[in-house]
Amino acid sequence: MLSFLLIASALVPSLPAAQEAPQPYACGPFLLQPGTDVMTLVVDHVRPVAATLEWGAPGVPPQRVEHSGPERHHIFELTGLAPNSAYNYRITTGDQLDSGPREFRTLPVAPDTYRLIAVGDVRSQPAVWGRVSRRIVEHESDALFMIGTGDYPSNGSKYPLWILQFFRPARDLLARIPLWPAIGNHEATRPAGSTKVENSKYFSLFELPGNEHWYRVDYHLMTLLIVDSNSHCDPSSEQYKWLLSQLRSKRARYTLVAFHHAPFTSGPHGRVELDGTPREWPLDESQRFLVPLFEMYGVDLVLNGHDHLYERSEKDGLTYIVTGGGGAPLYKVNSTDNRYQKVAQSKHHYVALDIDADKIVASAIGVDGDVFDQVTIPADASRLERRHAFIAQELGGGLEFGPLDPATLLQPFTITNGLDHDLAVAVRTTVEGVELGGESQVTLKPGAQRTARLDFSWLRAAMDAKPWKADVFVPLQLALDGQDQAQAIRVRREEKVFLRRKHYAVATAQPPRLDGGLSEWSSIPSMTIGAKSLIVEGDDSYGGSADCLAGIGISRSDTELFVSLDVTDDETSEDSGGAVLDEDAVHFLFASASDVKARKKNGKVTMHSVTSGGRVESKGKKAPELTASVVKTDTGYAMEVRMLLADLPVDGAGHVGLDILISDRDGPAKRTLLRLWSPEVAASNPSDFGFLFL
Repeated sequence: MLSFLLIASALVPSLPAAQEAPQPYACGPFLLQPGTDVMTLVVDHVRPVAATLEWGAPGVPPQRVEHSGPERHHIFELTGLAPNSAYNYRITTGDQLDSGPREFRTLPVAPDTYRLIAVGDVRSQPAVWGRVSRRIVEHESDALFMIGTGDYPSNGSKYPLWILQFFRPARDLLARIPLWPAIGNHEATRPAGSTKVENSKYFSLFELPGNEHWYRVDYHLMTLLIVDSNSHCDPSSEQYKWLLSQLRSKRARYTLVAFHHAPFTSGPHGRVELDGTPREWPLDESQRFLVPLFEMYGVDLVLNGHDHLYERSEKDGLTYIVTGGGGAPLYKVNSTDNRYQKVAQSKHHYVALDIDADKIVASAIGVDGDVFDQVTIPADASRLERRHAFIAQELGGGLEFGPLDPATLLQPFTITNGLDHDLAVAVRTTVEGVELGGESQVTLKPGAQRTARLDFSWLRAAMDAKPWKADVFVPLQLALDGQDQAQAIRVRREEKVFLRRKHYAVATAQPPRLDGGLSEWSSIPSMTIGAKSLIVEGDDSYGGSADCLAGIGISRSDTELFVSLDVTDDETSEDSGGAVLDEDAVHFLFASASDVKARKKNGKVTMHSVTSGGRVESKGKKAPELTASVVKTDTGYAMEVRMLLADLPVDGAGHVGLDILISDRDGPAKRTLLRLWSPEVAASNPSDFGFLFL
């Protein structure tokens, strides 16, 4: 052996130290976190070094990023890239280290179809992993990214094994196609939340979202959930709660979940105890806690590793694939029982996933290129319906109506695209089955808004014919039709567009004298409670305008509100000192305008009553002080009241919710209640109050 080394050195003369060829980095470059306009490039080395990145589109002068400080780990995060575009790059450290010329491609925005690669358990046999990775480089160059199911070196706490077993054999692959990795047991990471010292190199090598144990990736047509089966996933765990929240949220057309320990396998890791429960706790937890979540919330495909083989299982309409044949020593199939098994082979391989709007096609491809299993997973109708419900909810929440212009009767509304992708929408408006017209289709970018106007000027004549006591509104059906991930979106929303609320405008006037004479009120516009009003109580005994009729005037000064009532009452009773609703009396009900607009039941209402004998009572917290003057007349009684505006529930727009109730007592068994605005009986209900516009 010694003489052989001497002869070899003579045949290959050594170069002077200054002329030694640059060496590759120990780990990398490798690509992480791909996007349509982003890419993360990483190199890691055995000793701290400087690093310089030169990158750019072909034919364009390269940009230069220098990390002059010596570090073992260098991260280059590129942003603002063009979608579906090739970029050249090279990372160097002087003349010592050189990645060589490399290339990556950003993700296309919304391809009709695309391919992903899933591979796992590449550890321990670098030559085999090298063959698998070369096969992917040479025949899967169009794959957008890879999903790793774990076990990259045989011991993740030993840095040299990362170099020898994972990065070096797949240097060309990892420098070209990005990876989304899940954690395997051989990475030797501590469980999430553990207080033990982290000895694994996994987290120092990979730059991943979230807490890096588990994370979510959303891309066109696909939501990928990476789970850490080395950390607990029982319902009390942080990971379970996270996964549940993701599955309950809006997801893409397909949902893929990747983690290491396969819940269903015929490999040796599928061994069970006498009672049938898995011996390995990660398998036990995944069967008991994760599989029911996958079935309940519509996962399409689960990718695992751990057993060094290929196996496809199906349970309750869900496909499980064990892809653990990336390089590790192979295990025998059917070492244990798997009643859900469809196909199983002990072969080194990877899995290609072809995704389009209709289906996922998963193909198991051997190291020599043979496709030894293939399955089609169609888009599930119930899962599409669930996504549609989320889309409809988001789009409905993104519709806002602005204030109606009373002069033009134009109603503005705004549509906001709250989704994370472009949305094409066509808006049509229909009133009582008659289409008012619409806009041609427009495409909204994520977060973009579109403002349009509805024209209700054709309703002006109808508005003018309505009394001031009635709401005037249009029952509007708004239709949004569009496309979301090749899925038709149909959102229907019904709205009441109020052209005018029940209201009465209150004019500023000189303060009247509170003498009950009503002489100052001749110029103030008045309202009437009488034969044309809704009767709250006693319509069977109400004798019309001759029985009870009230003319009401309302005015204001800069500081006070004044109300006058000229009440016609054919039989005015004496004030007995009893309950005010059992007297001939006028009751003023105020509620904040916000309570009225929200149409709240049992809103905050104050009631102020003045009997025909001049007795004043107030009910409710913070009831405004009321001053009243009442005089008997030949036909009934006249009343004037005064309140400070500062005591009233006036909103910022100068609106006050008001109703006035007249109680007319005609003998012991006859009581009539006439209400100015509302047909509701309960005085505590402000839902149909009118507005005073001060």
